[in-house]
Amino acid sequence: MKLLWAGLFVVGGMFGLVVLLDSVNVLTYLPVWLVGAFMALALLGFGVVALGLFGQKPPDAPEITPEEHRRRLEAQGLVEPTDFWATRSFGVEEFEDEGLHYYLQLKDGSVLFLSGQYLYDYEPDPKLDRPRSFPCTEFTVRRHKRDGYVVAIECRGEVLQPELMAPPFRTMDWEHKVPSDGEILTDVPYETLKQQRAAPQPPR
Repeated sequence: MKLLWAGLFVVGGMFGLVVLLDSVNVLTYLPVWLVGAFMALALLGFGVVALGLFGQKPPDAPEITPEEHRRRLEAQGLVEPTDFWATRSFGVEEFEDEGLHYYLQLKDGSVLFLSGQYLYDYEPDPKLDRPRSFPCTEFTVRRHKRDGYVVAIECRGEVLQPELMAPPFRTMDWEHKVPSDGEILTDVPYETLKQQRAAPQPPR
């Protein structure tokens, strides 16, 4: 049907153009070769317009689920998994749109810092009837080898309810004290970090 409408559009357009040119006596005074060249260009132009109006549009690409995205990256060898064992955790609320932040005390005493919007995928959501799945006692962080972002977190063991959700980081914190996503802290104990974040914060 679209092909029929495209043909009618081209034929109708050419017919209308001839009638218009004839009504102003243009065809009488122009050389035959020039009229032929003009009509050929007009035919090409109508064809291009018809293709845009009635051409078959490619179907929309199907949405890829996060799980499918992970499998494709793993098939390409672009995912690097790292296992962790944690004993407790506390969080820091986001201020604008940087995402949540979690400090997790690991079994060896160091502290893993995770930060980003991806953490919301593991938060409880009553609307979806989804319980909390992270932080947890055992988990694997799967990161993109080249770009460094977290592709997925595989949660195992027991869920660790955050001991507190501290106020958002201040501007000066971002300039000096906020670790990068995935950084492991070995110089400051977990309890000290929690007390620092739980303390009343001066204005931003």
